[in-house]
Amino acid sequence: MRFPIFNDMKTNFKHFFGLLTIALLILSCEPEEVVTQVVVETVAGAEQTIADLPYAKSGFVASSILSTPTSFSYFTNYSSDLPSGAIDLTTNTSSSFSRYFPNTIYKFLAFGPSLDTENLELNRYAVDEETNKIVRAGAIPLSANLSQVLILNDDLGVYTIFDTQSLFLFNPTTMQFIQEIQMPEAMAPKDLGESQANSYFHIIHRPQDNRVFLPLTTNTPVTPQFYEGTDIFVEVVNLNTRSWEKTAVFNGATYPLTRGMENPLVDEQGNIFLLTQGQYSLDFQFGPTAPPSSRPQFLKIPSGGTDFDPDYAFNPVDALGFQNSVAQLCTGSIYDANGIAYAAMTAEADVPRVNELLGLLATGMITDAQFNELVGLVTNSPNMKWTRIDLNAQTAETIADITSTAGFVYPFSYKANGKFYFQVFNPTESINGYYEFDPTTNTSTNIYNISTGGVATQLFILQE
Repeated sequence: MRFPIFNDMKTNFKHFFGLLTIALLILSCEPEEVVTQVVVETVAGAEQTIADLPYAKSGFVASSILSTPTSFSYFTNYSSDLPSGAIDLTTNTSSSFSRYFPNTIYKFLAFGPSLDTENLELNRYAVDEETNKIVRAGAIPLSANLSQVLILNDDLGVYTIFDTQSLFLFNPTTMQFIQEIQMPEAMAPKDLGESQANSYFHIIHRPQDNRVFLPLTTNTPVTPQFYEGTDIFVEVVNLNTRSWEKTAVFNGATYPLTRGMENPLVDEQGNIFLLTQGQYSLDFQFGPTAPPSSRPQFLKIPSGGTDFDPDYAFNPVDALGFQNSVAQLCTGSIYDANGIAYAAMTAEADVPRVNELLGLLATGMITDAQFNELVGLVTNSPNMKWTRIDLNAQTAETIADITSTAGFVYPFSYKANGKFYFQVFNPTESINGYYEFDPTTNTSTNIYNISTGGVATQLFILQE
């Protein structure tokens, strides 16, 4: 199986071939030039309320990606009922677009990069009521690739663009640009040269005080890892005053992404929990001797505050009992209630071949092909499990009736109607689809698998 990667990956790093993964599609491609001016596009005839928009308002859109040595094909299929059984996504599909990757879902609409890869746009996706196909239902032209978007309510959404220290505001109903909030004092390291890009791929909104928190991802092709440095920087923007306030800093953590849908983790009191990925051992720090910054951690910004709690750094993989794993992974996190969250994380011991290859690495006898094999085994093997995480008690417990998954690849998670929907990819067990999990009964069901059309990706659940 081949998965697409981004142009801004470490193309000069010969070992990155083993990290083939679709999960990084969020980052898109690096533009040749980045400017902060945003061109406004008004959608002709747009209604003033979300409810009046002429699109399907209930149902489900299953999607997948099929790769060949030279191209990628995207398939989507709308159904009024929850998909079930084996699905052939190549029939009755909306496949006229060259990319399909919703960054966020709001009610019956989705928002993400342009469905046409030739244009730099924030697109709104919807389901046409007559054809049941995914359509481009509005757009805002951008000056750089979309990094992330989050919808706060019917009248306000926010987004960021690649390597630009600004937060952009728009109206998701009319798809009209509102304002750019510039952050000239934000952290934007260039320690490793001008190729070091500084972007915000995760957006957190805390409704209790109407602040937005923007974790920085700083990255350059010069080094093997996805994140430079050993500290986390989060920009704080006050939406009441529409101004940048400060940079919050946590020392000893790296790579503040969740992958998947980048779901914000904000509890009922306004405590923010931020999952940091660590380095996947790409910094050549392996096993239990690796520093905390190289391993996954949840960090906390307490309710009412804008600084990190210096005493809160919770490694859920350690809590699950896998301290000795060569590379720990925790991805796709999503919040439930009362301090409970879910994520796909390392939950099985490394296969013997990993230790064999590590021995070759330690003696300097490993070949390029063997190193690629090692990286692939520790990142893309189905050794992860969807797990219930208590962020307050700092405990973790796997969901017993969901099979293991290669959660680094597609760790998508959704919440709808009191239930959760978790993507699972396990070729060994012929699982390539979604599980529905009911937290009230703690039971799960494998609802569907993609039989034709490649690897299952997102599940767009339309709600009014």
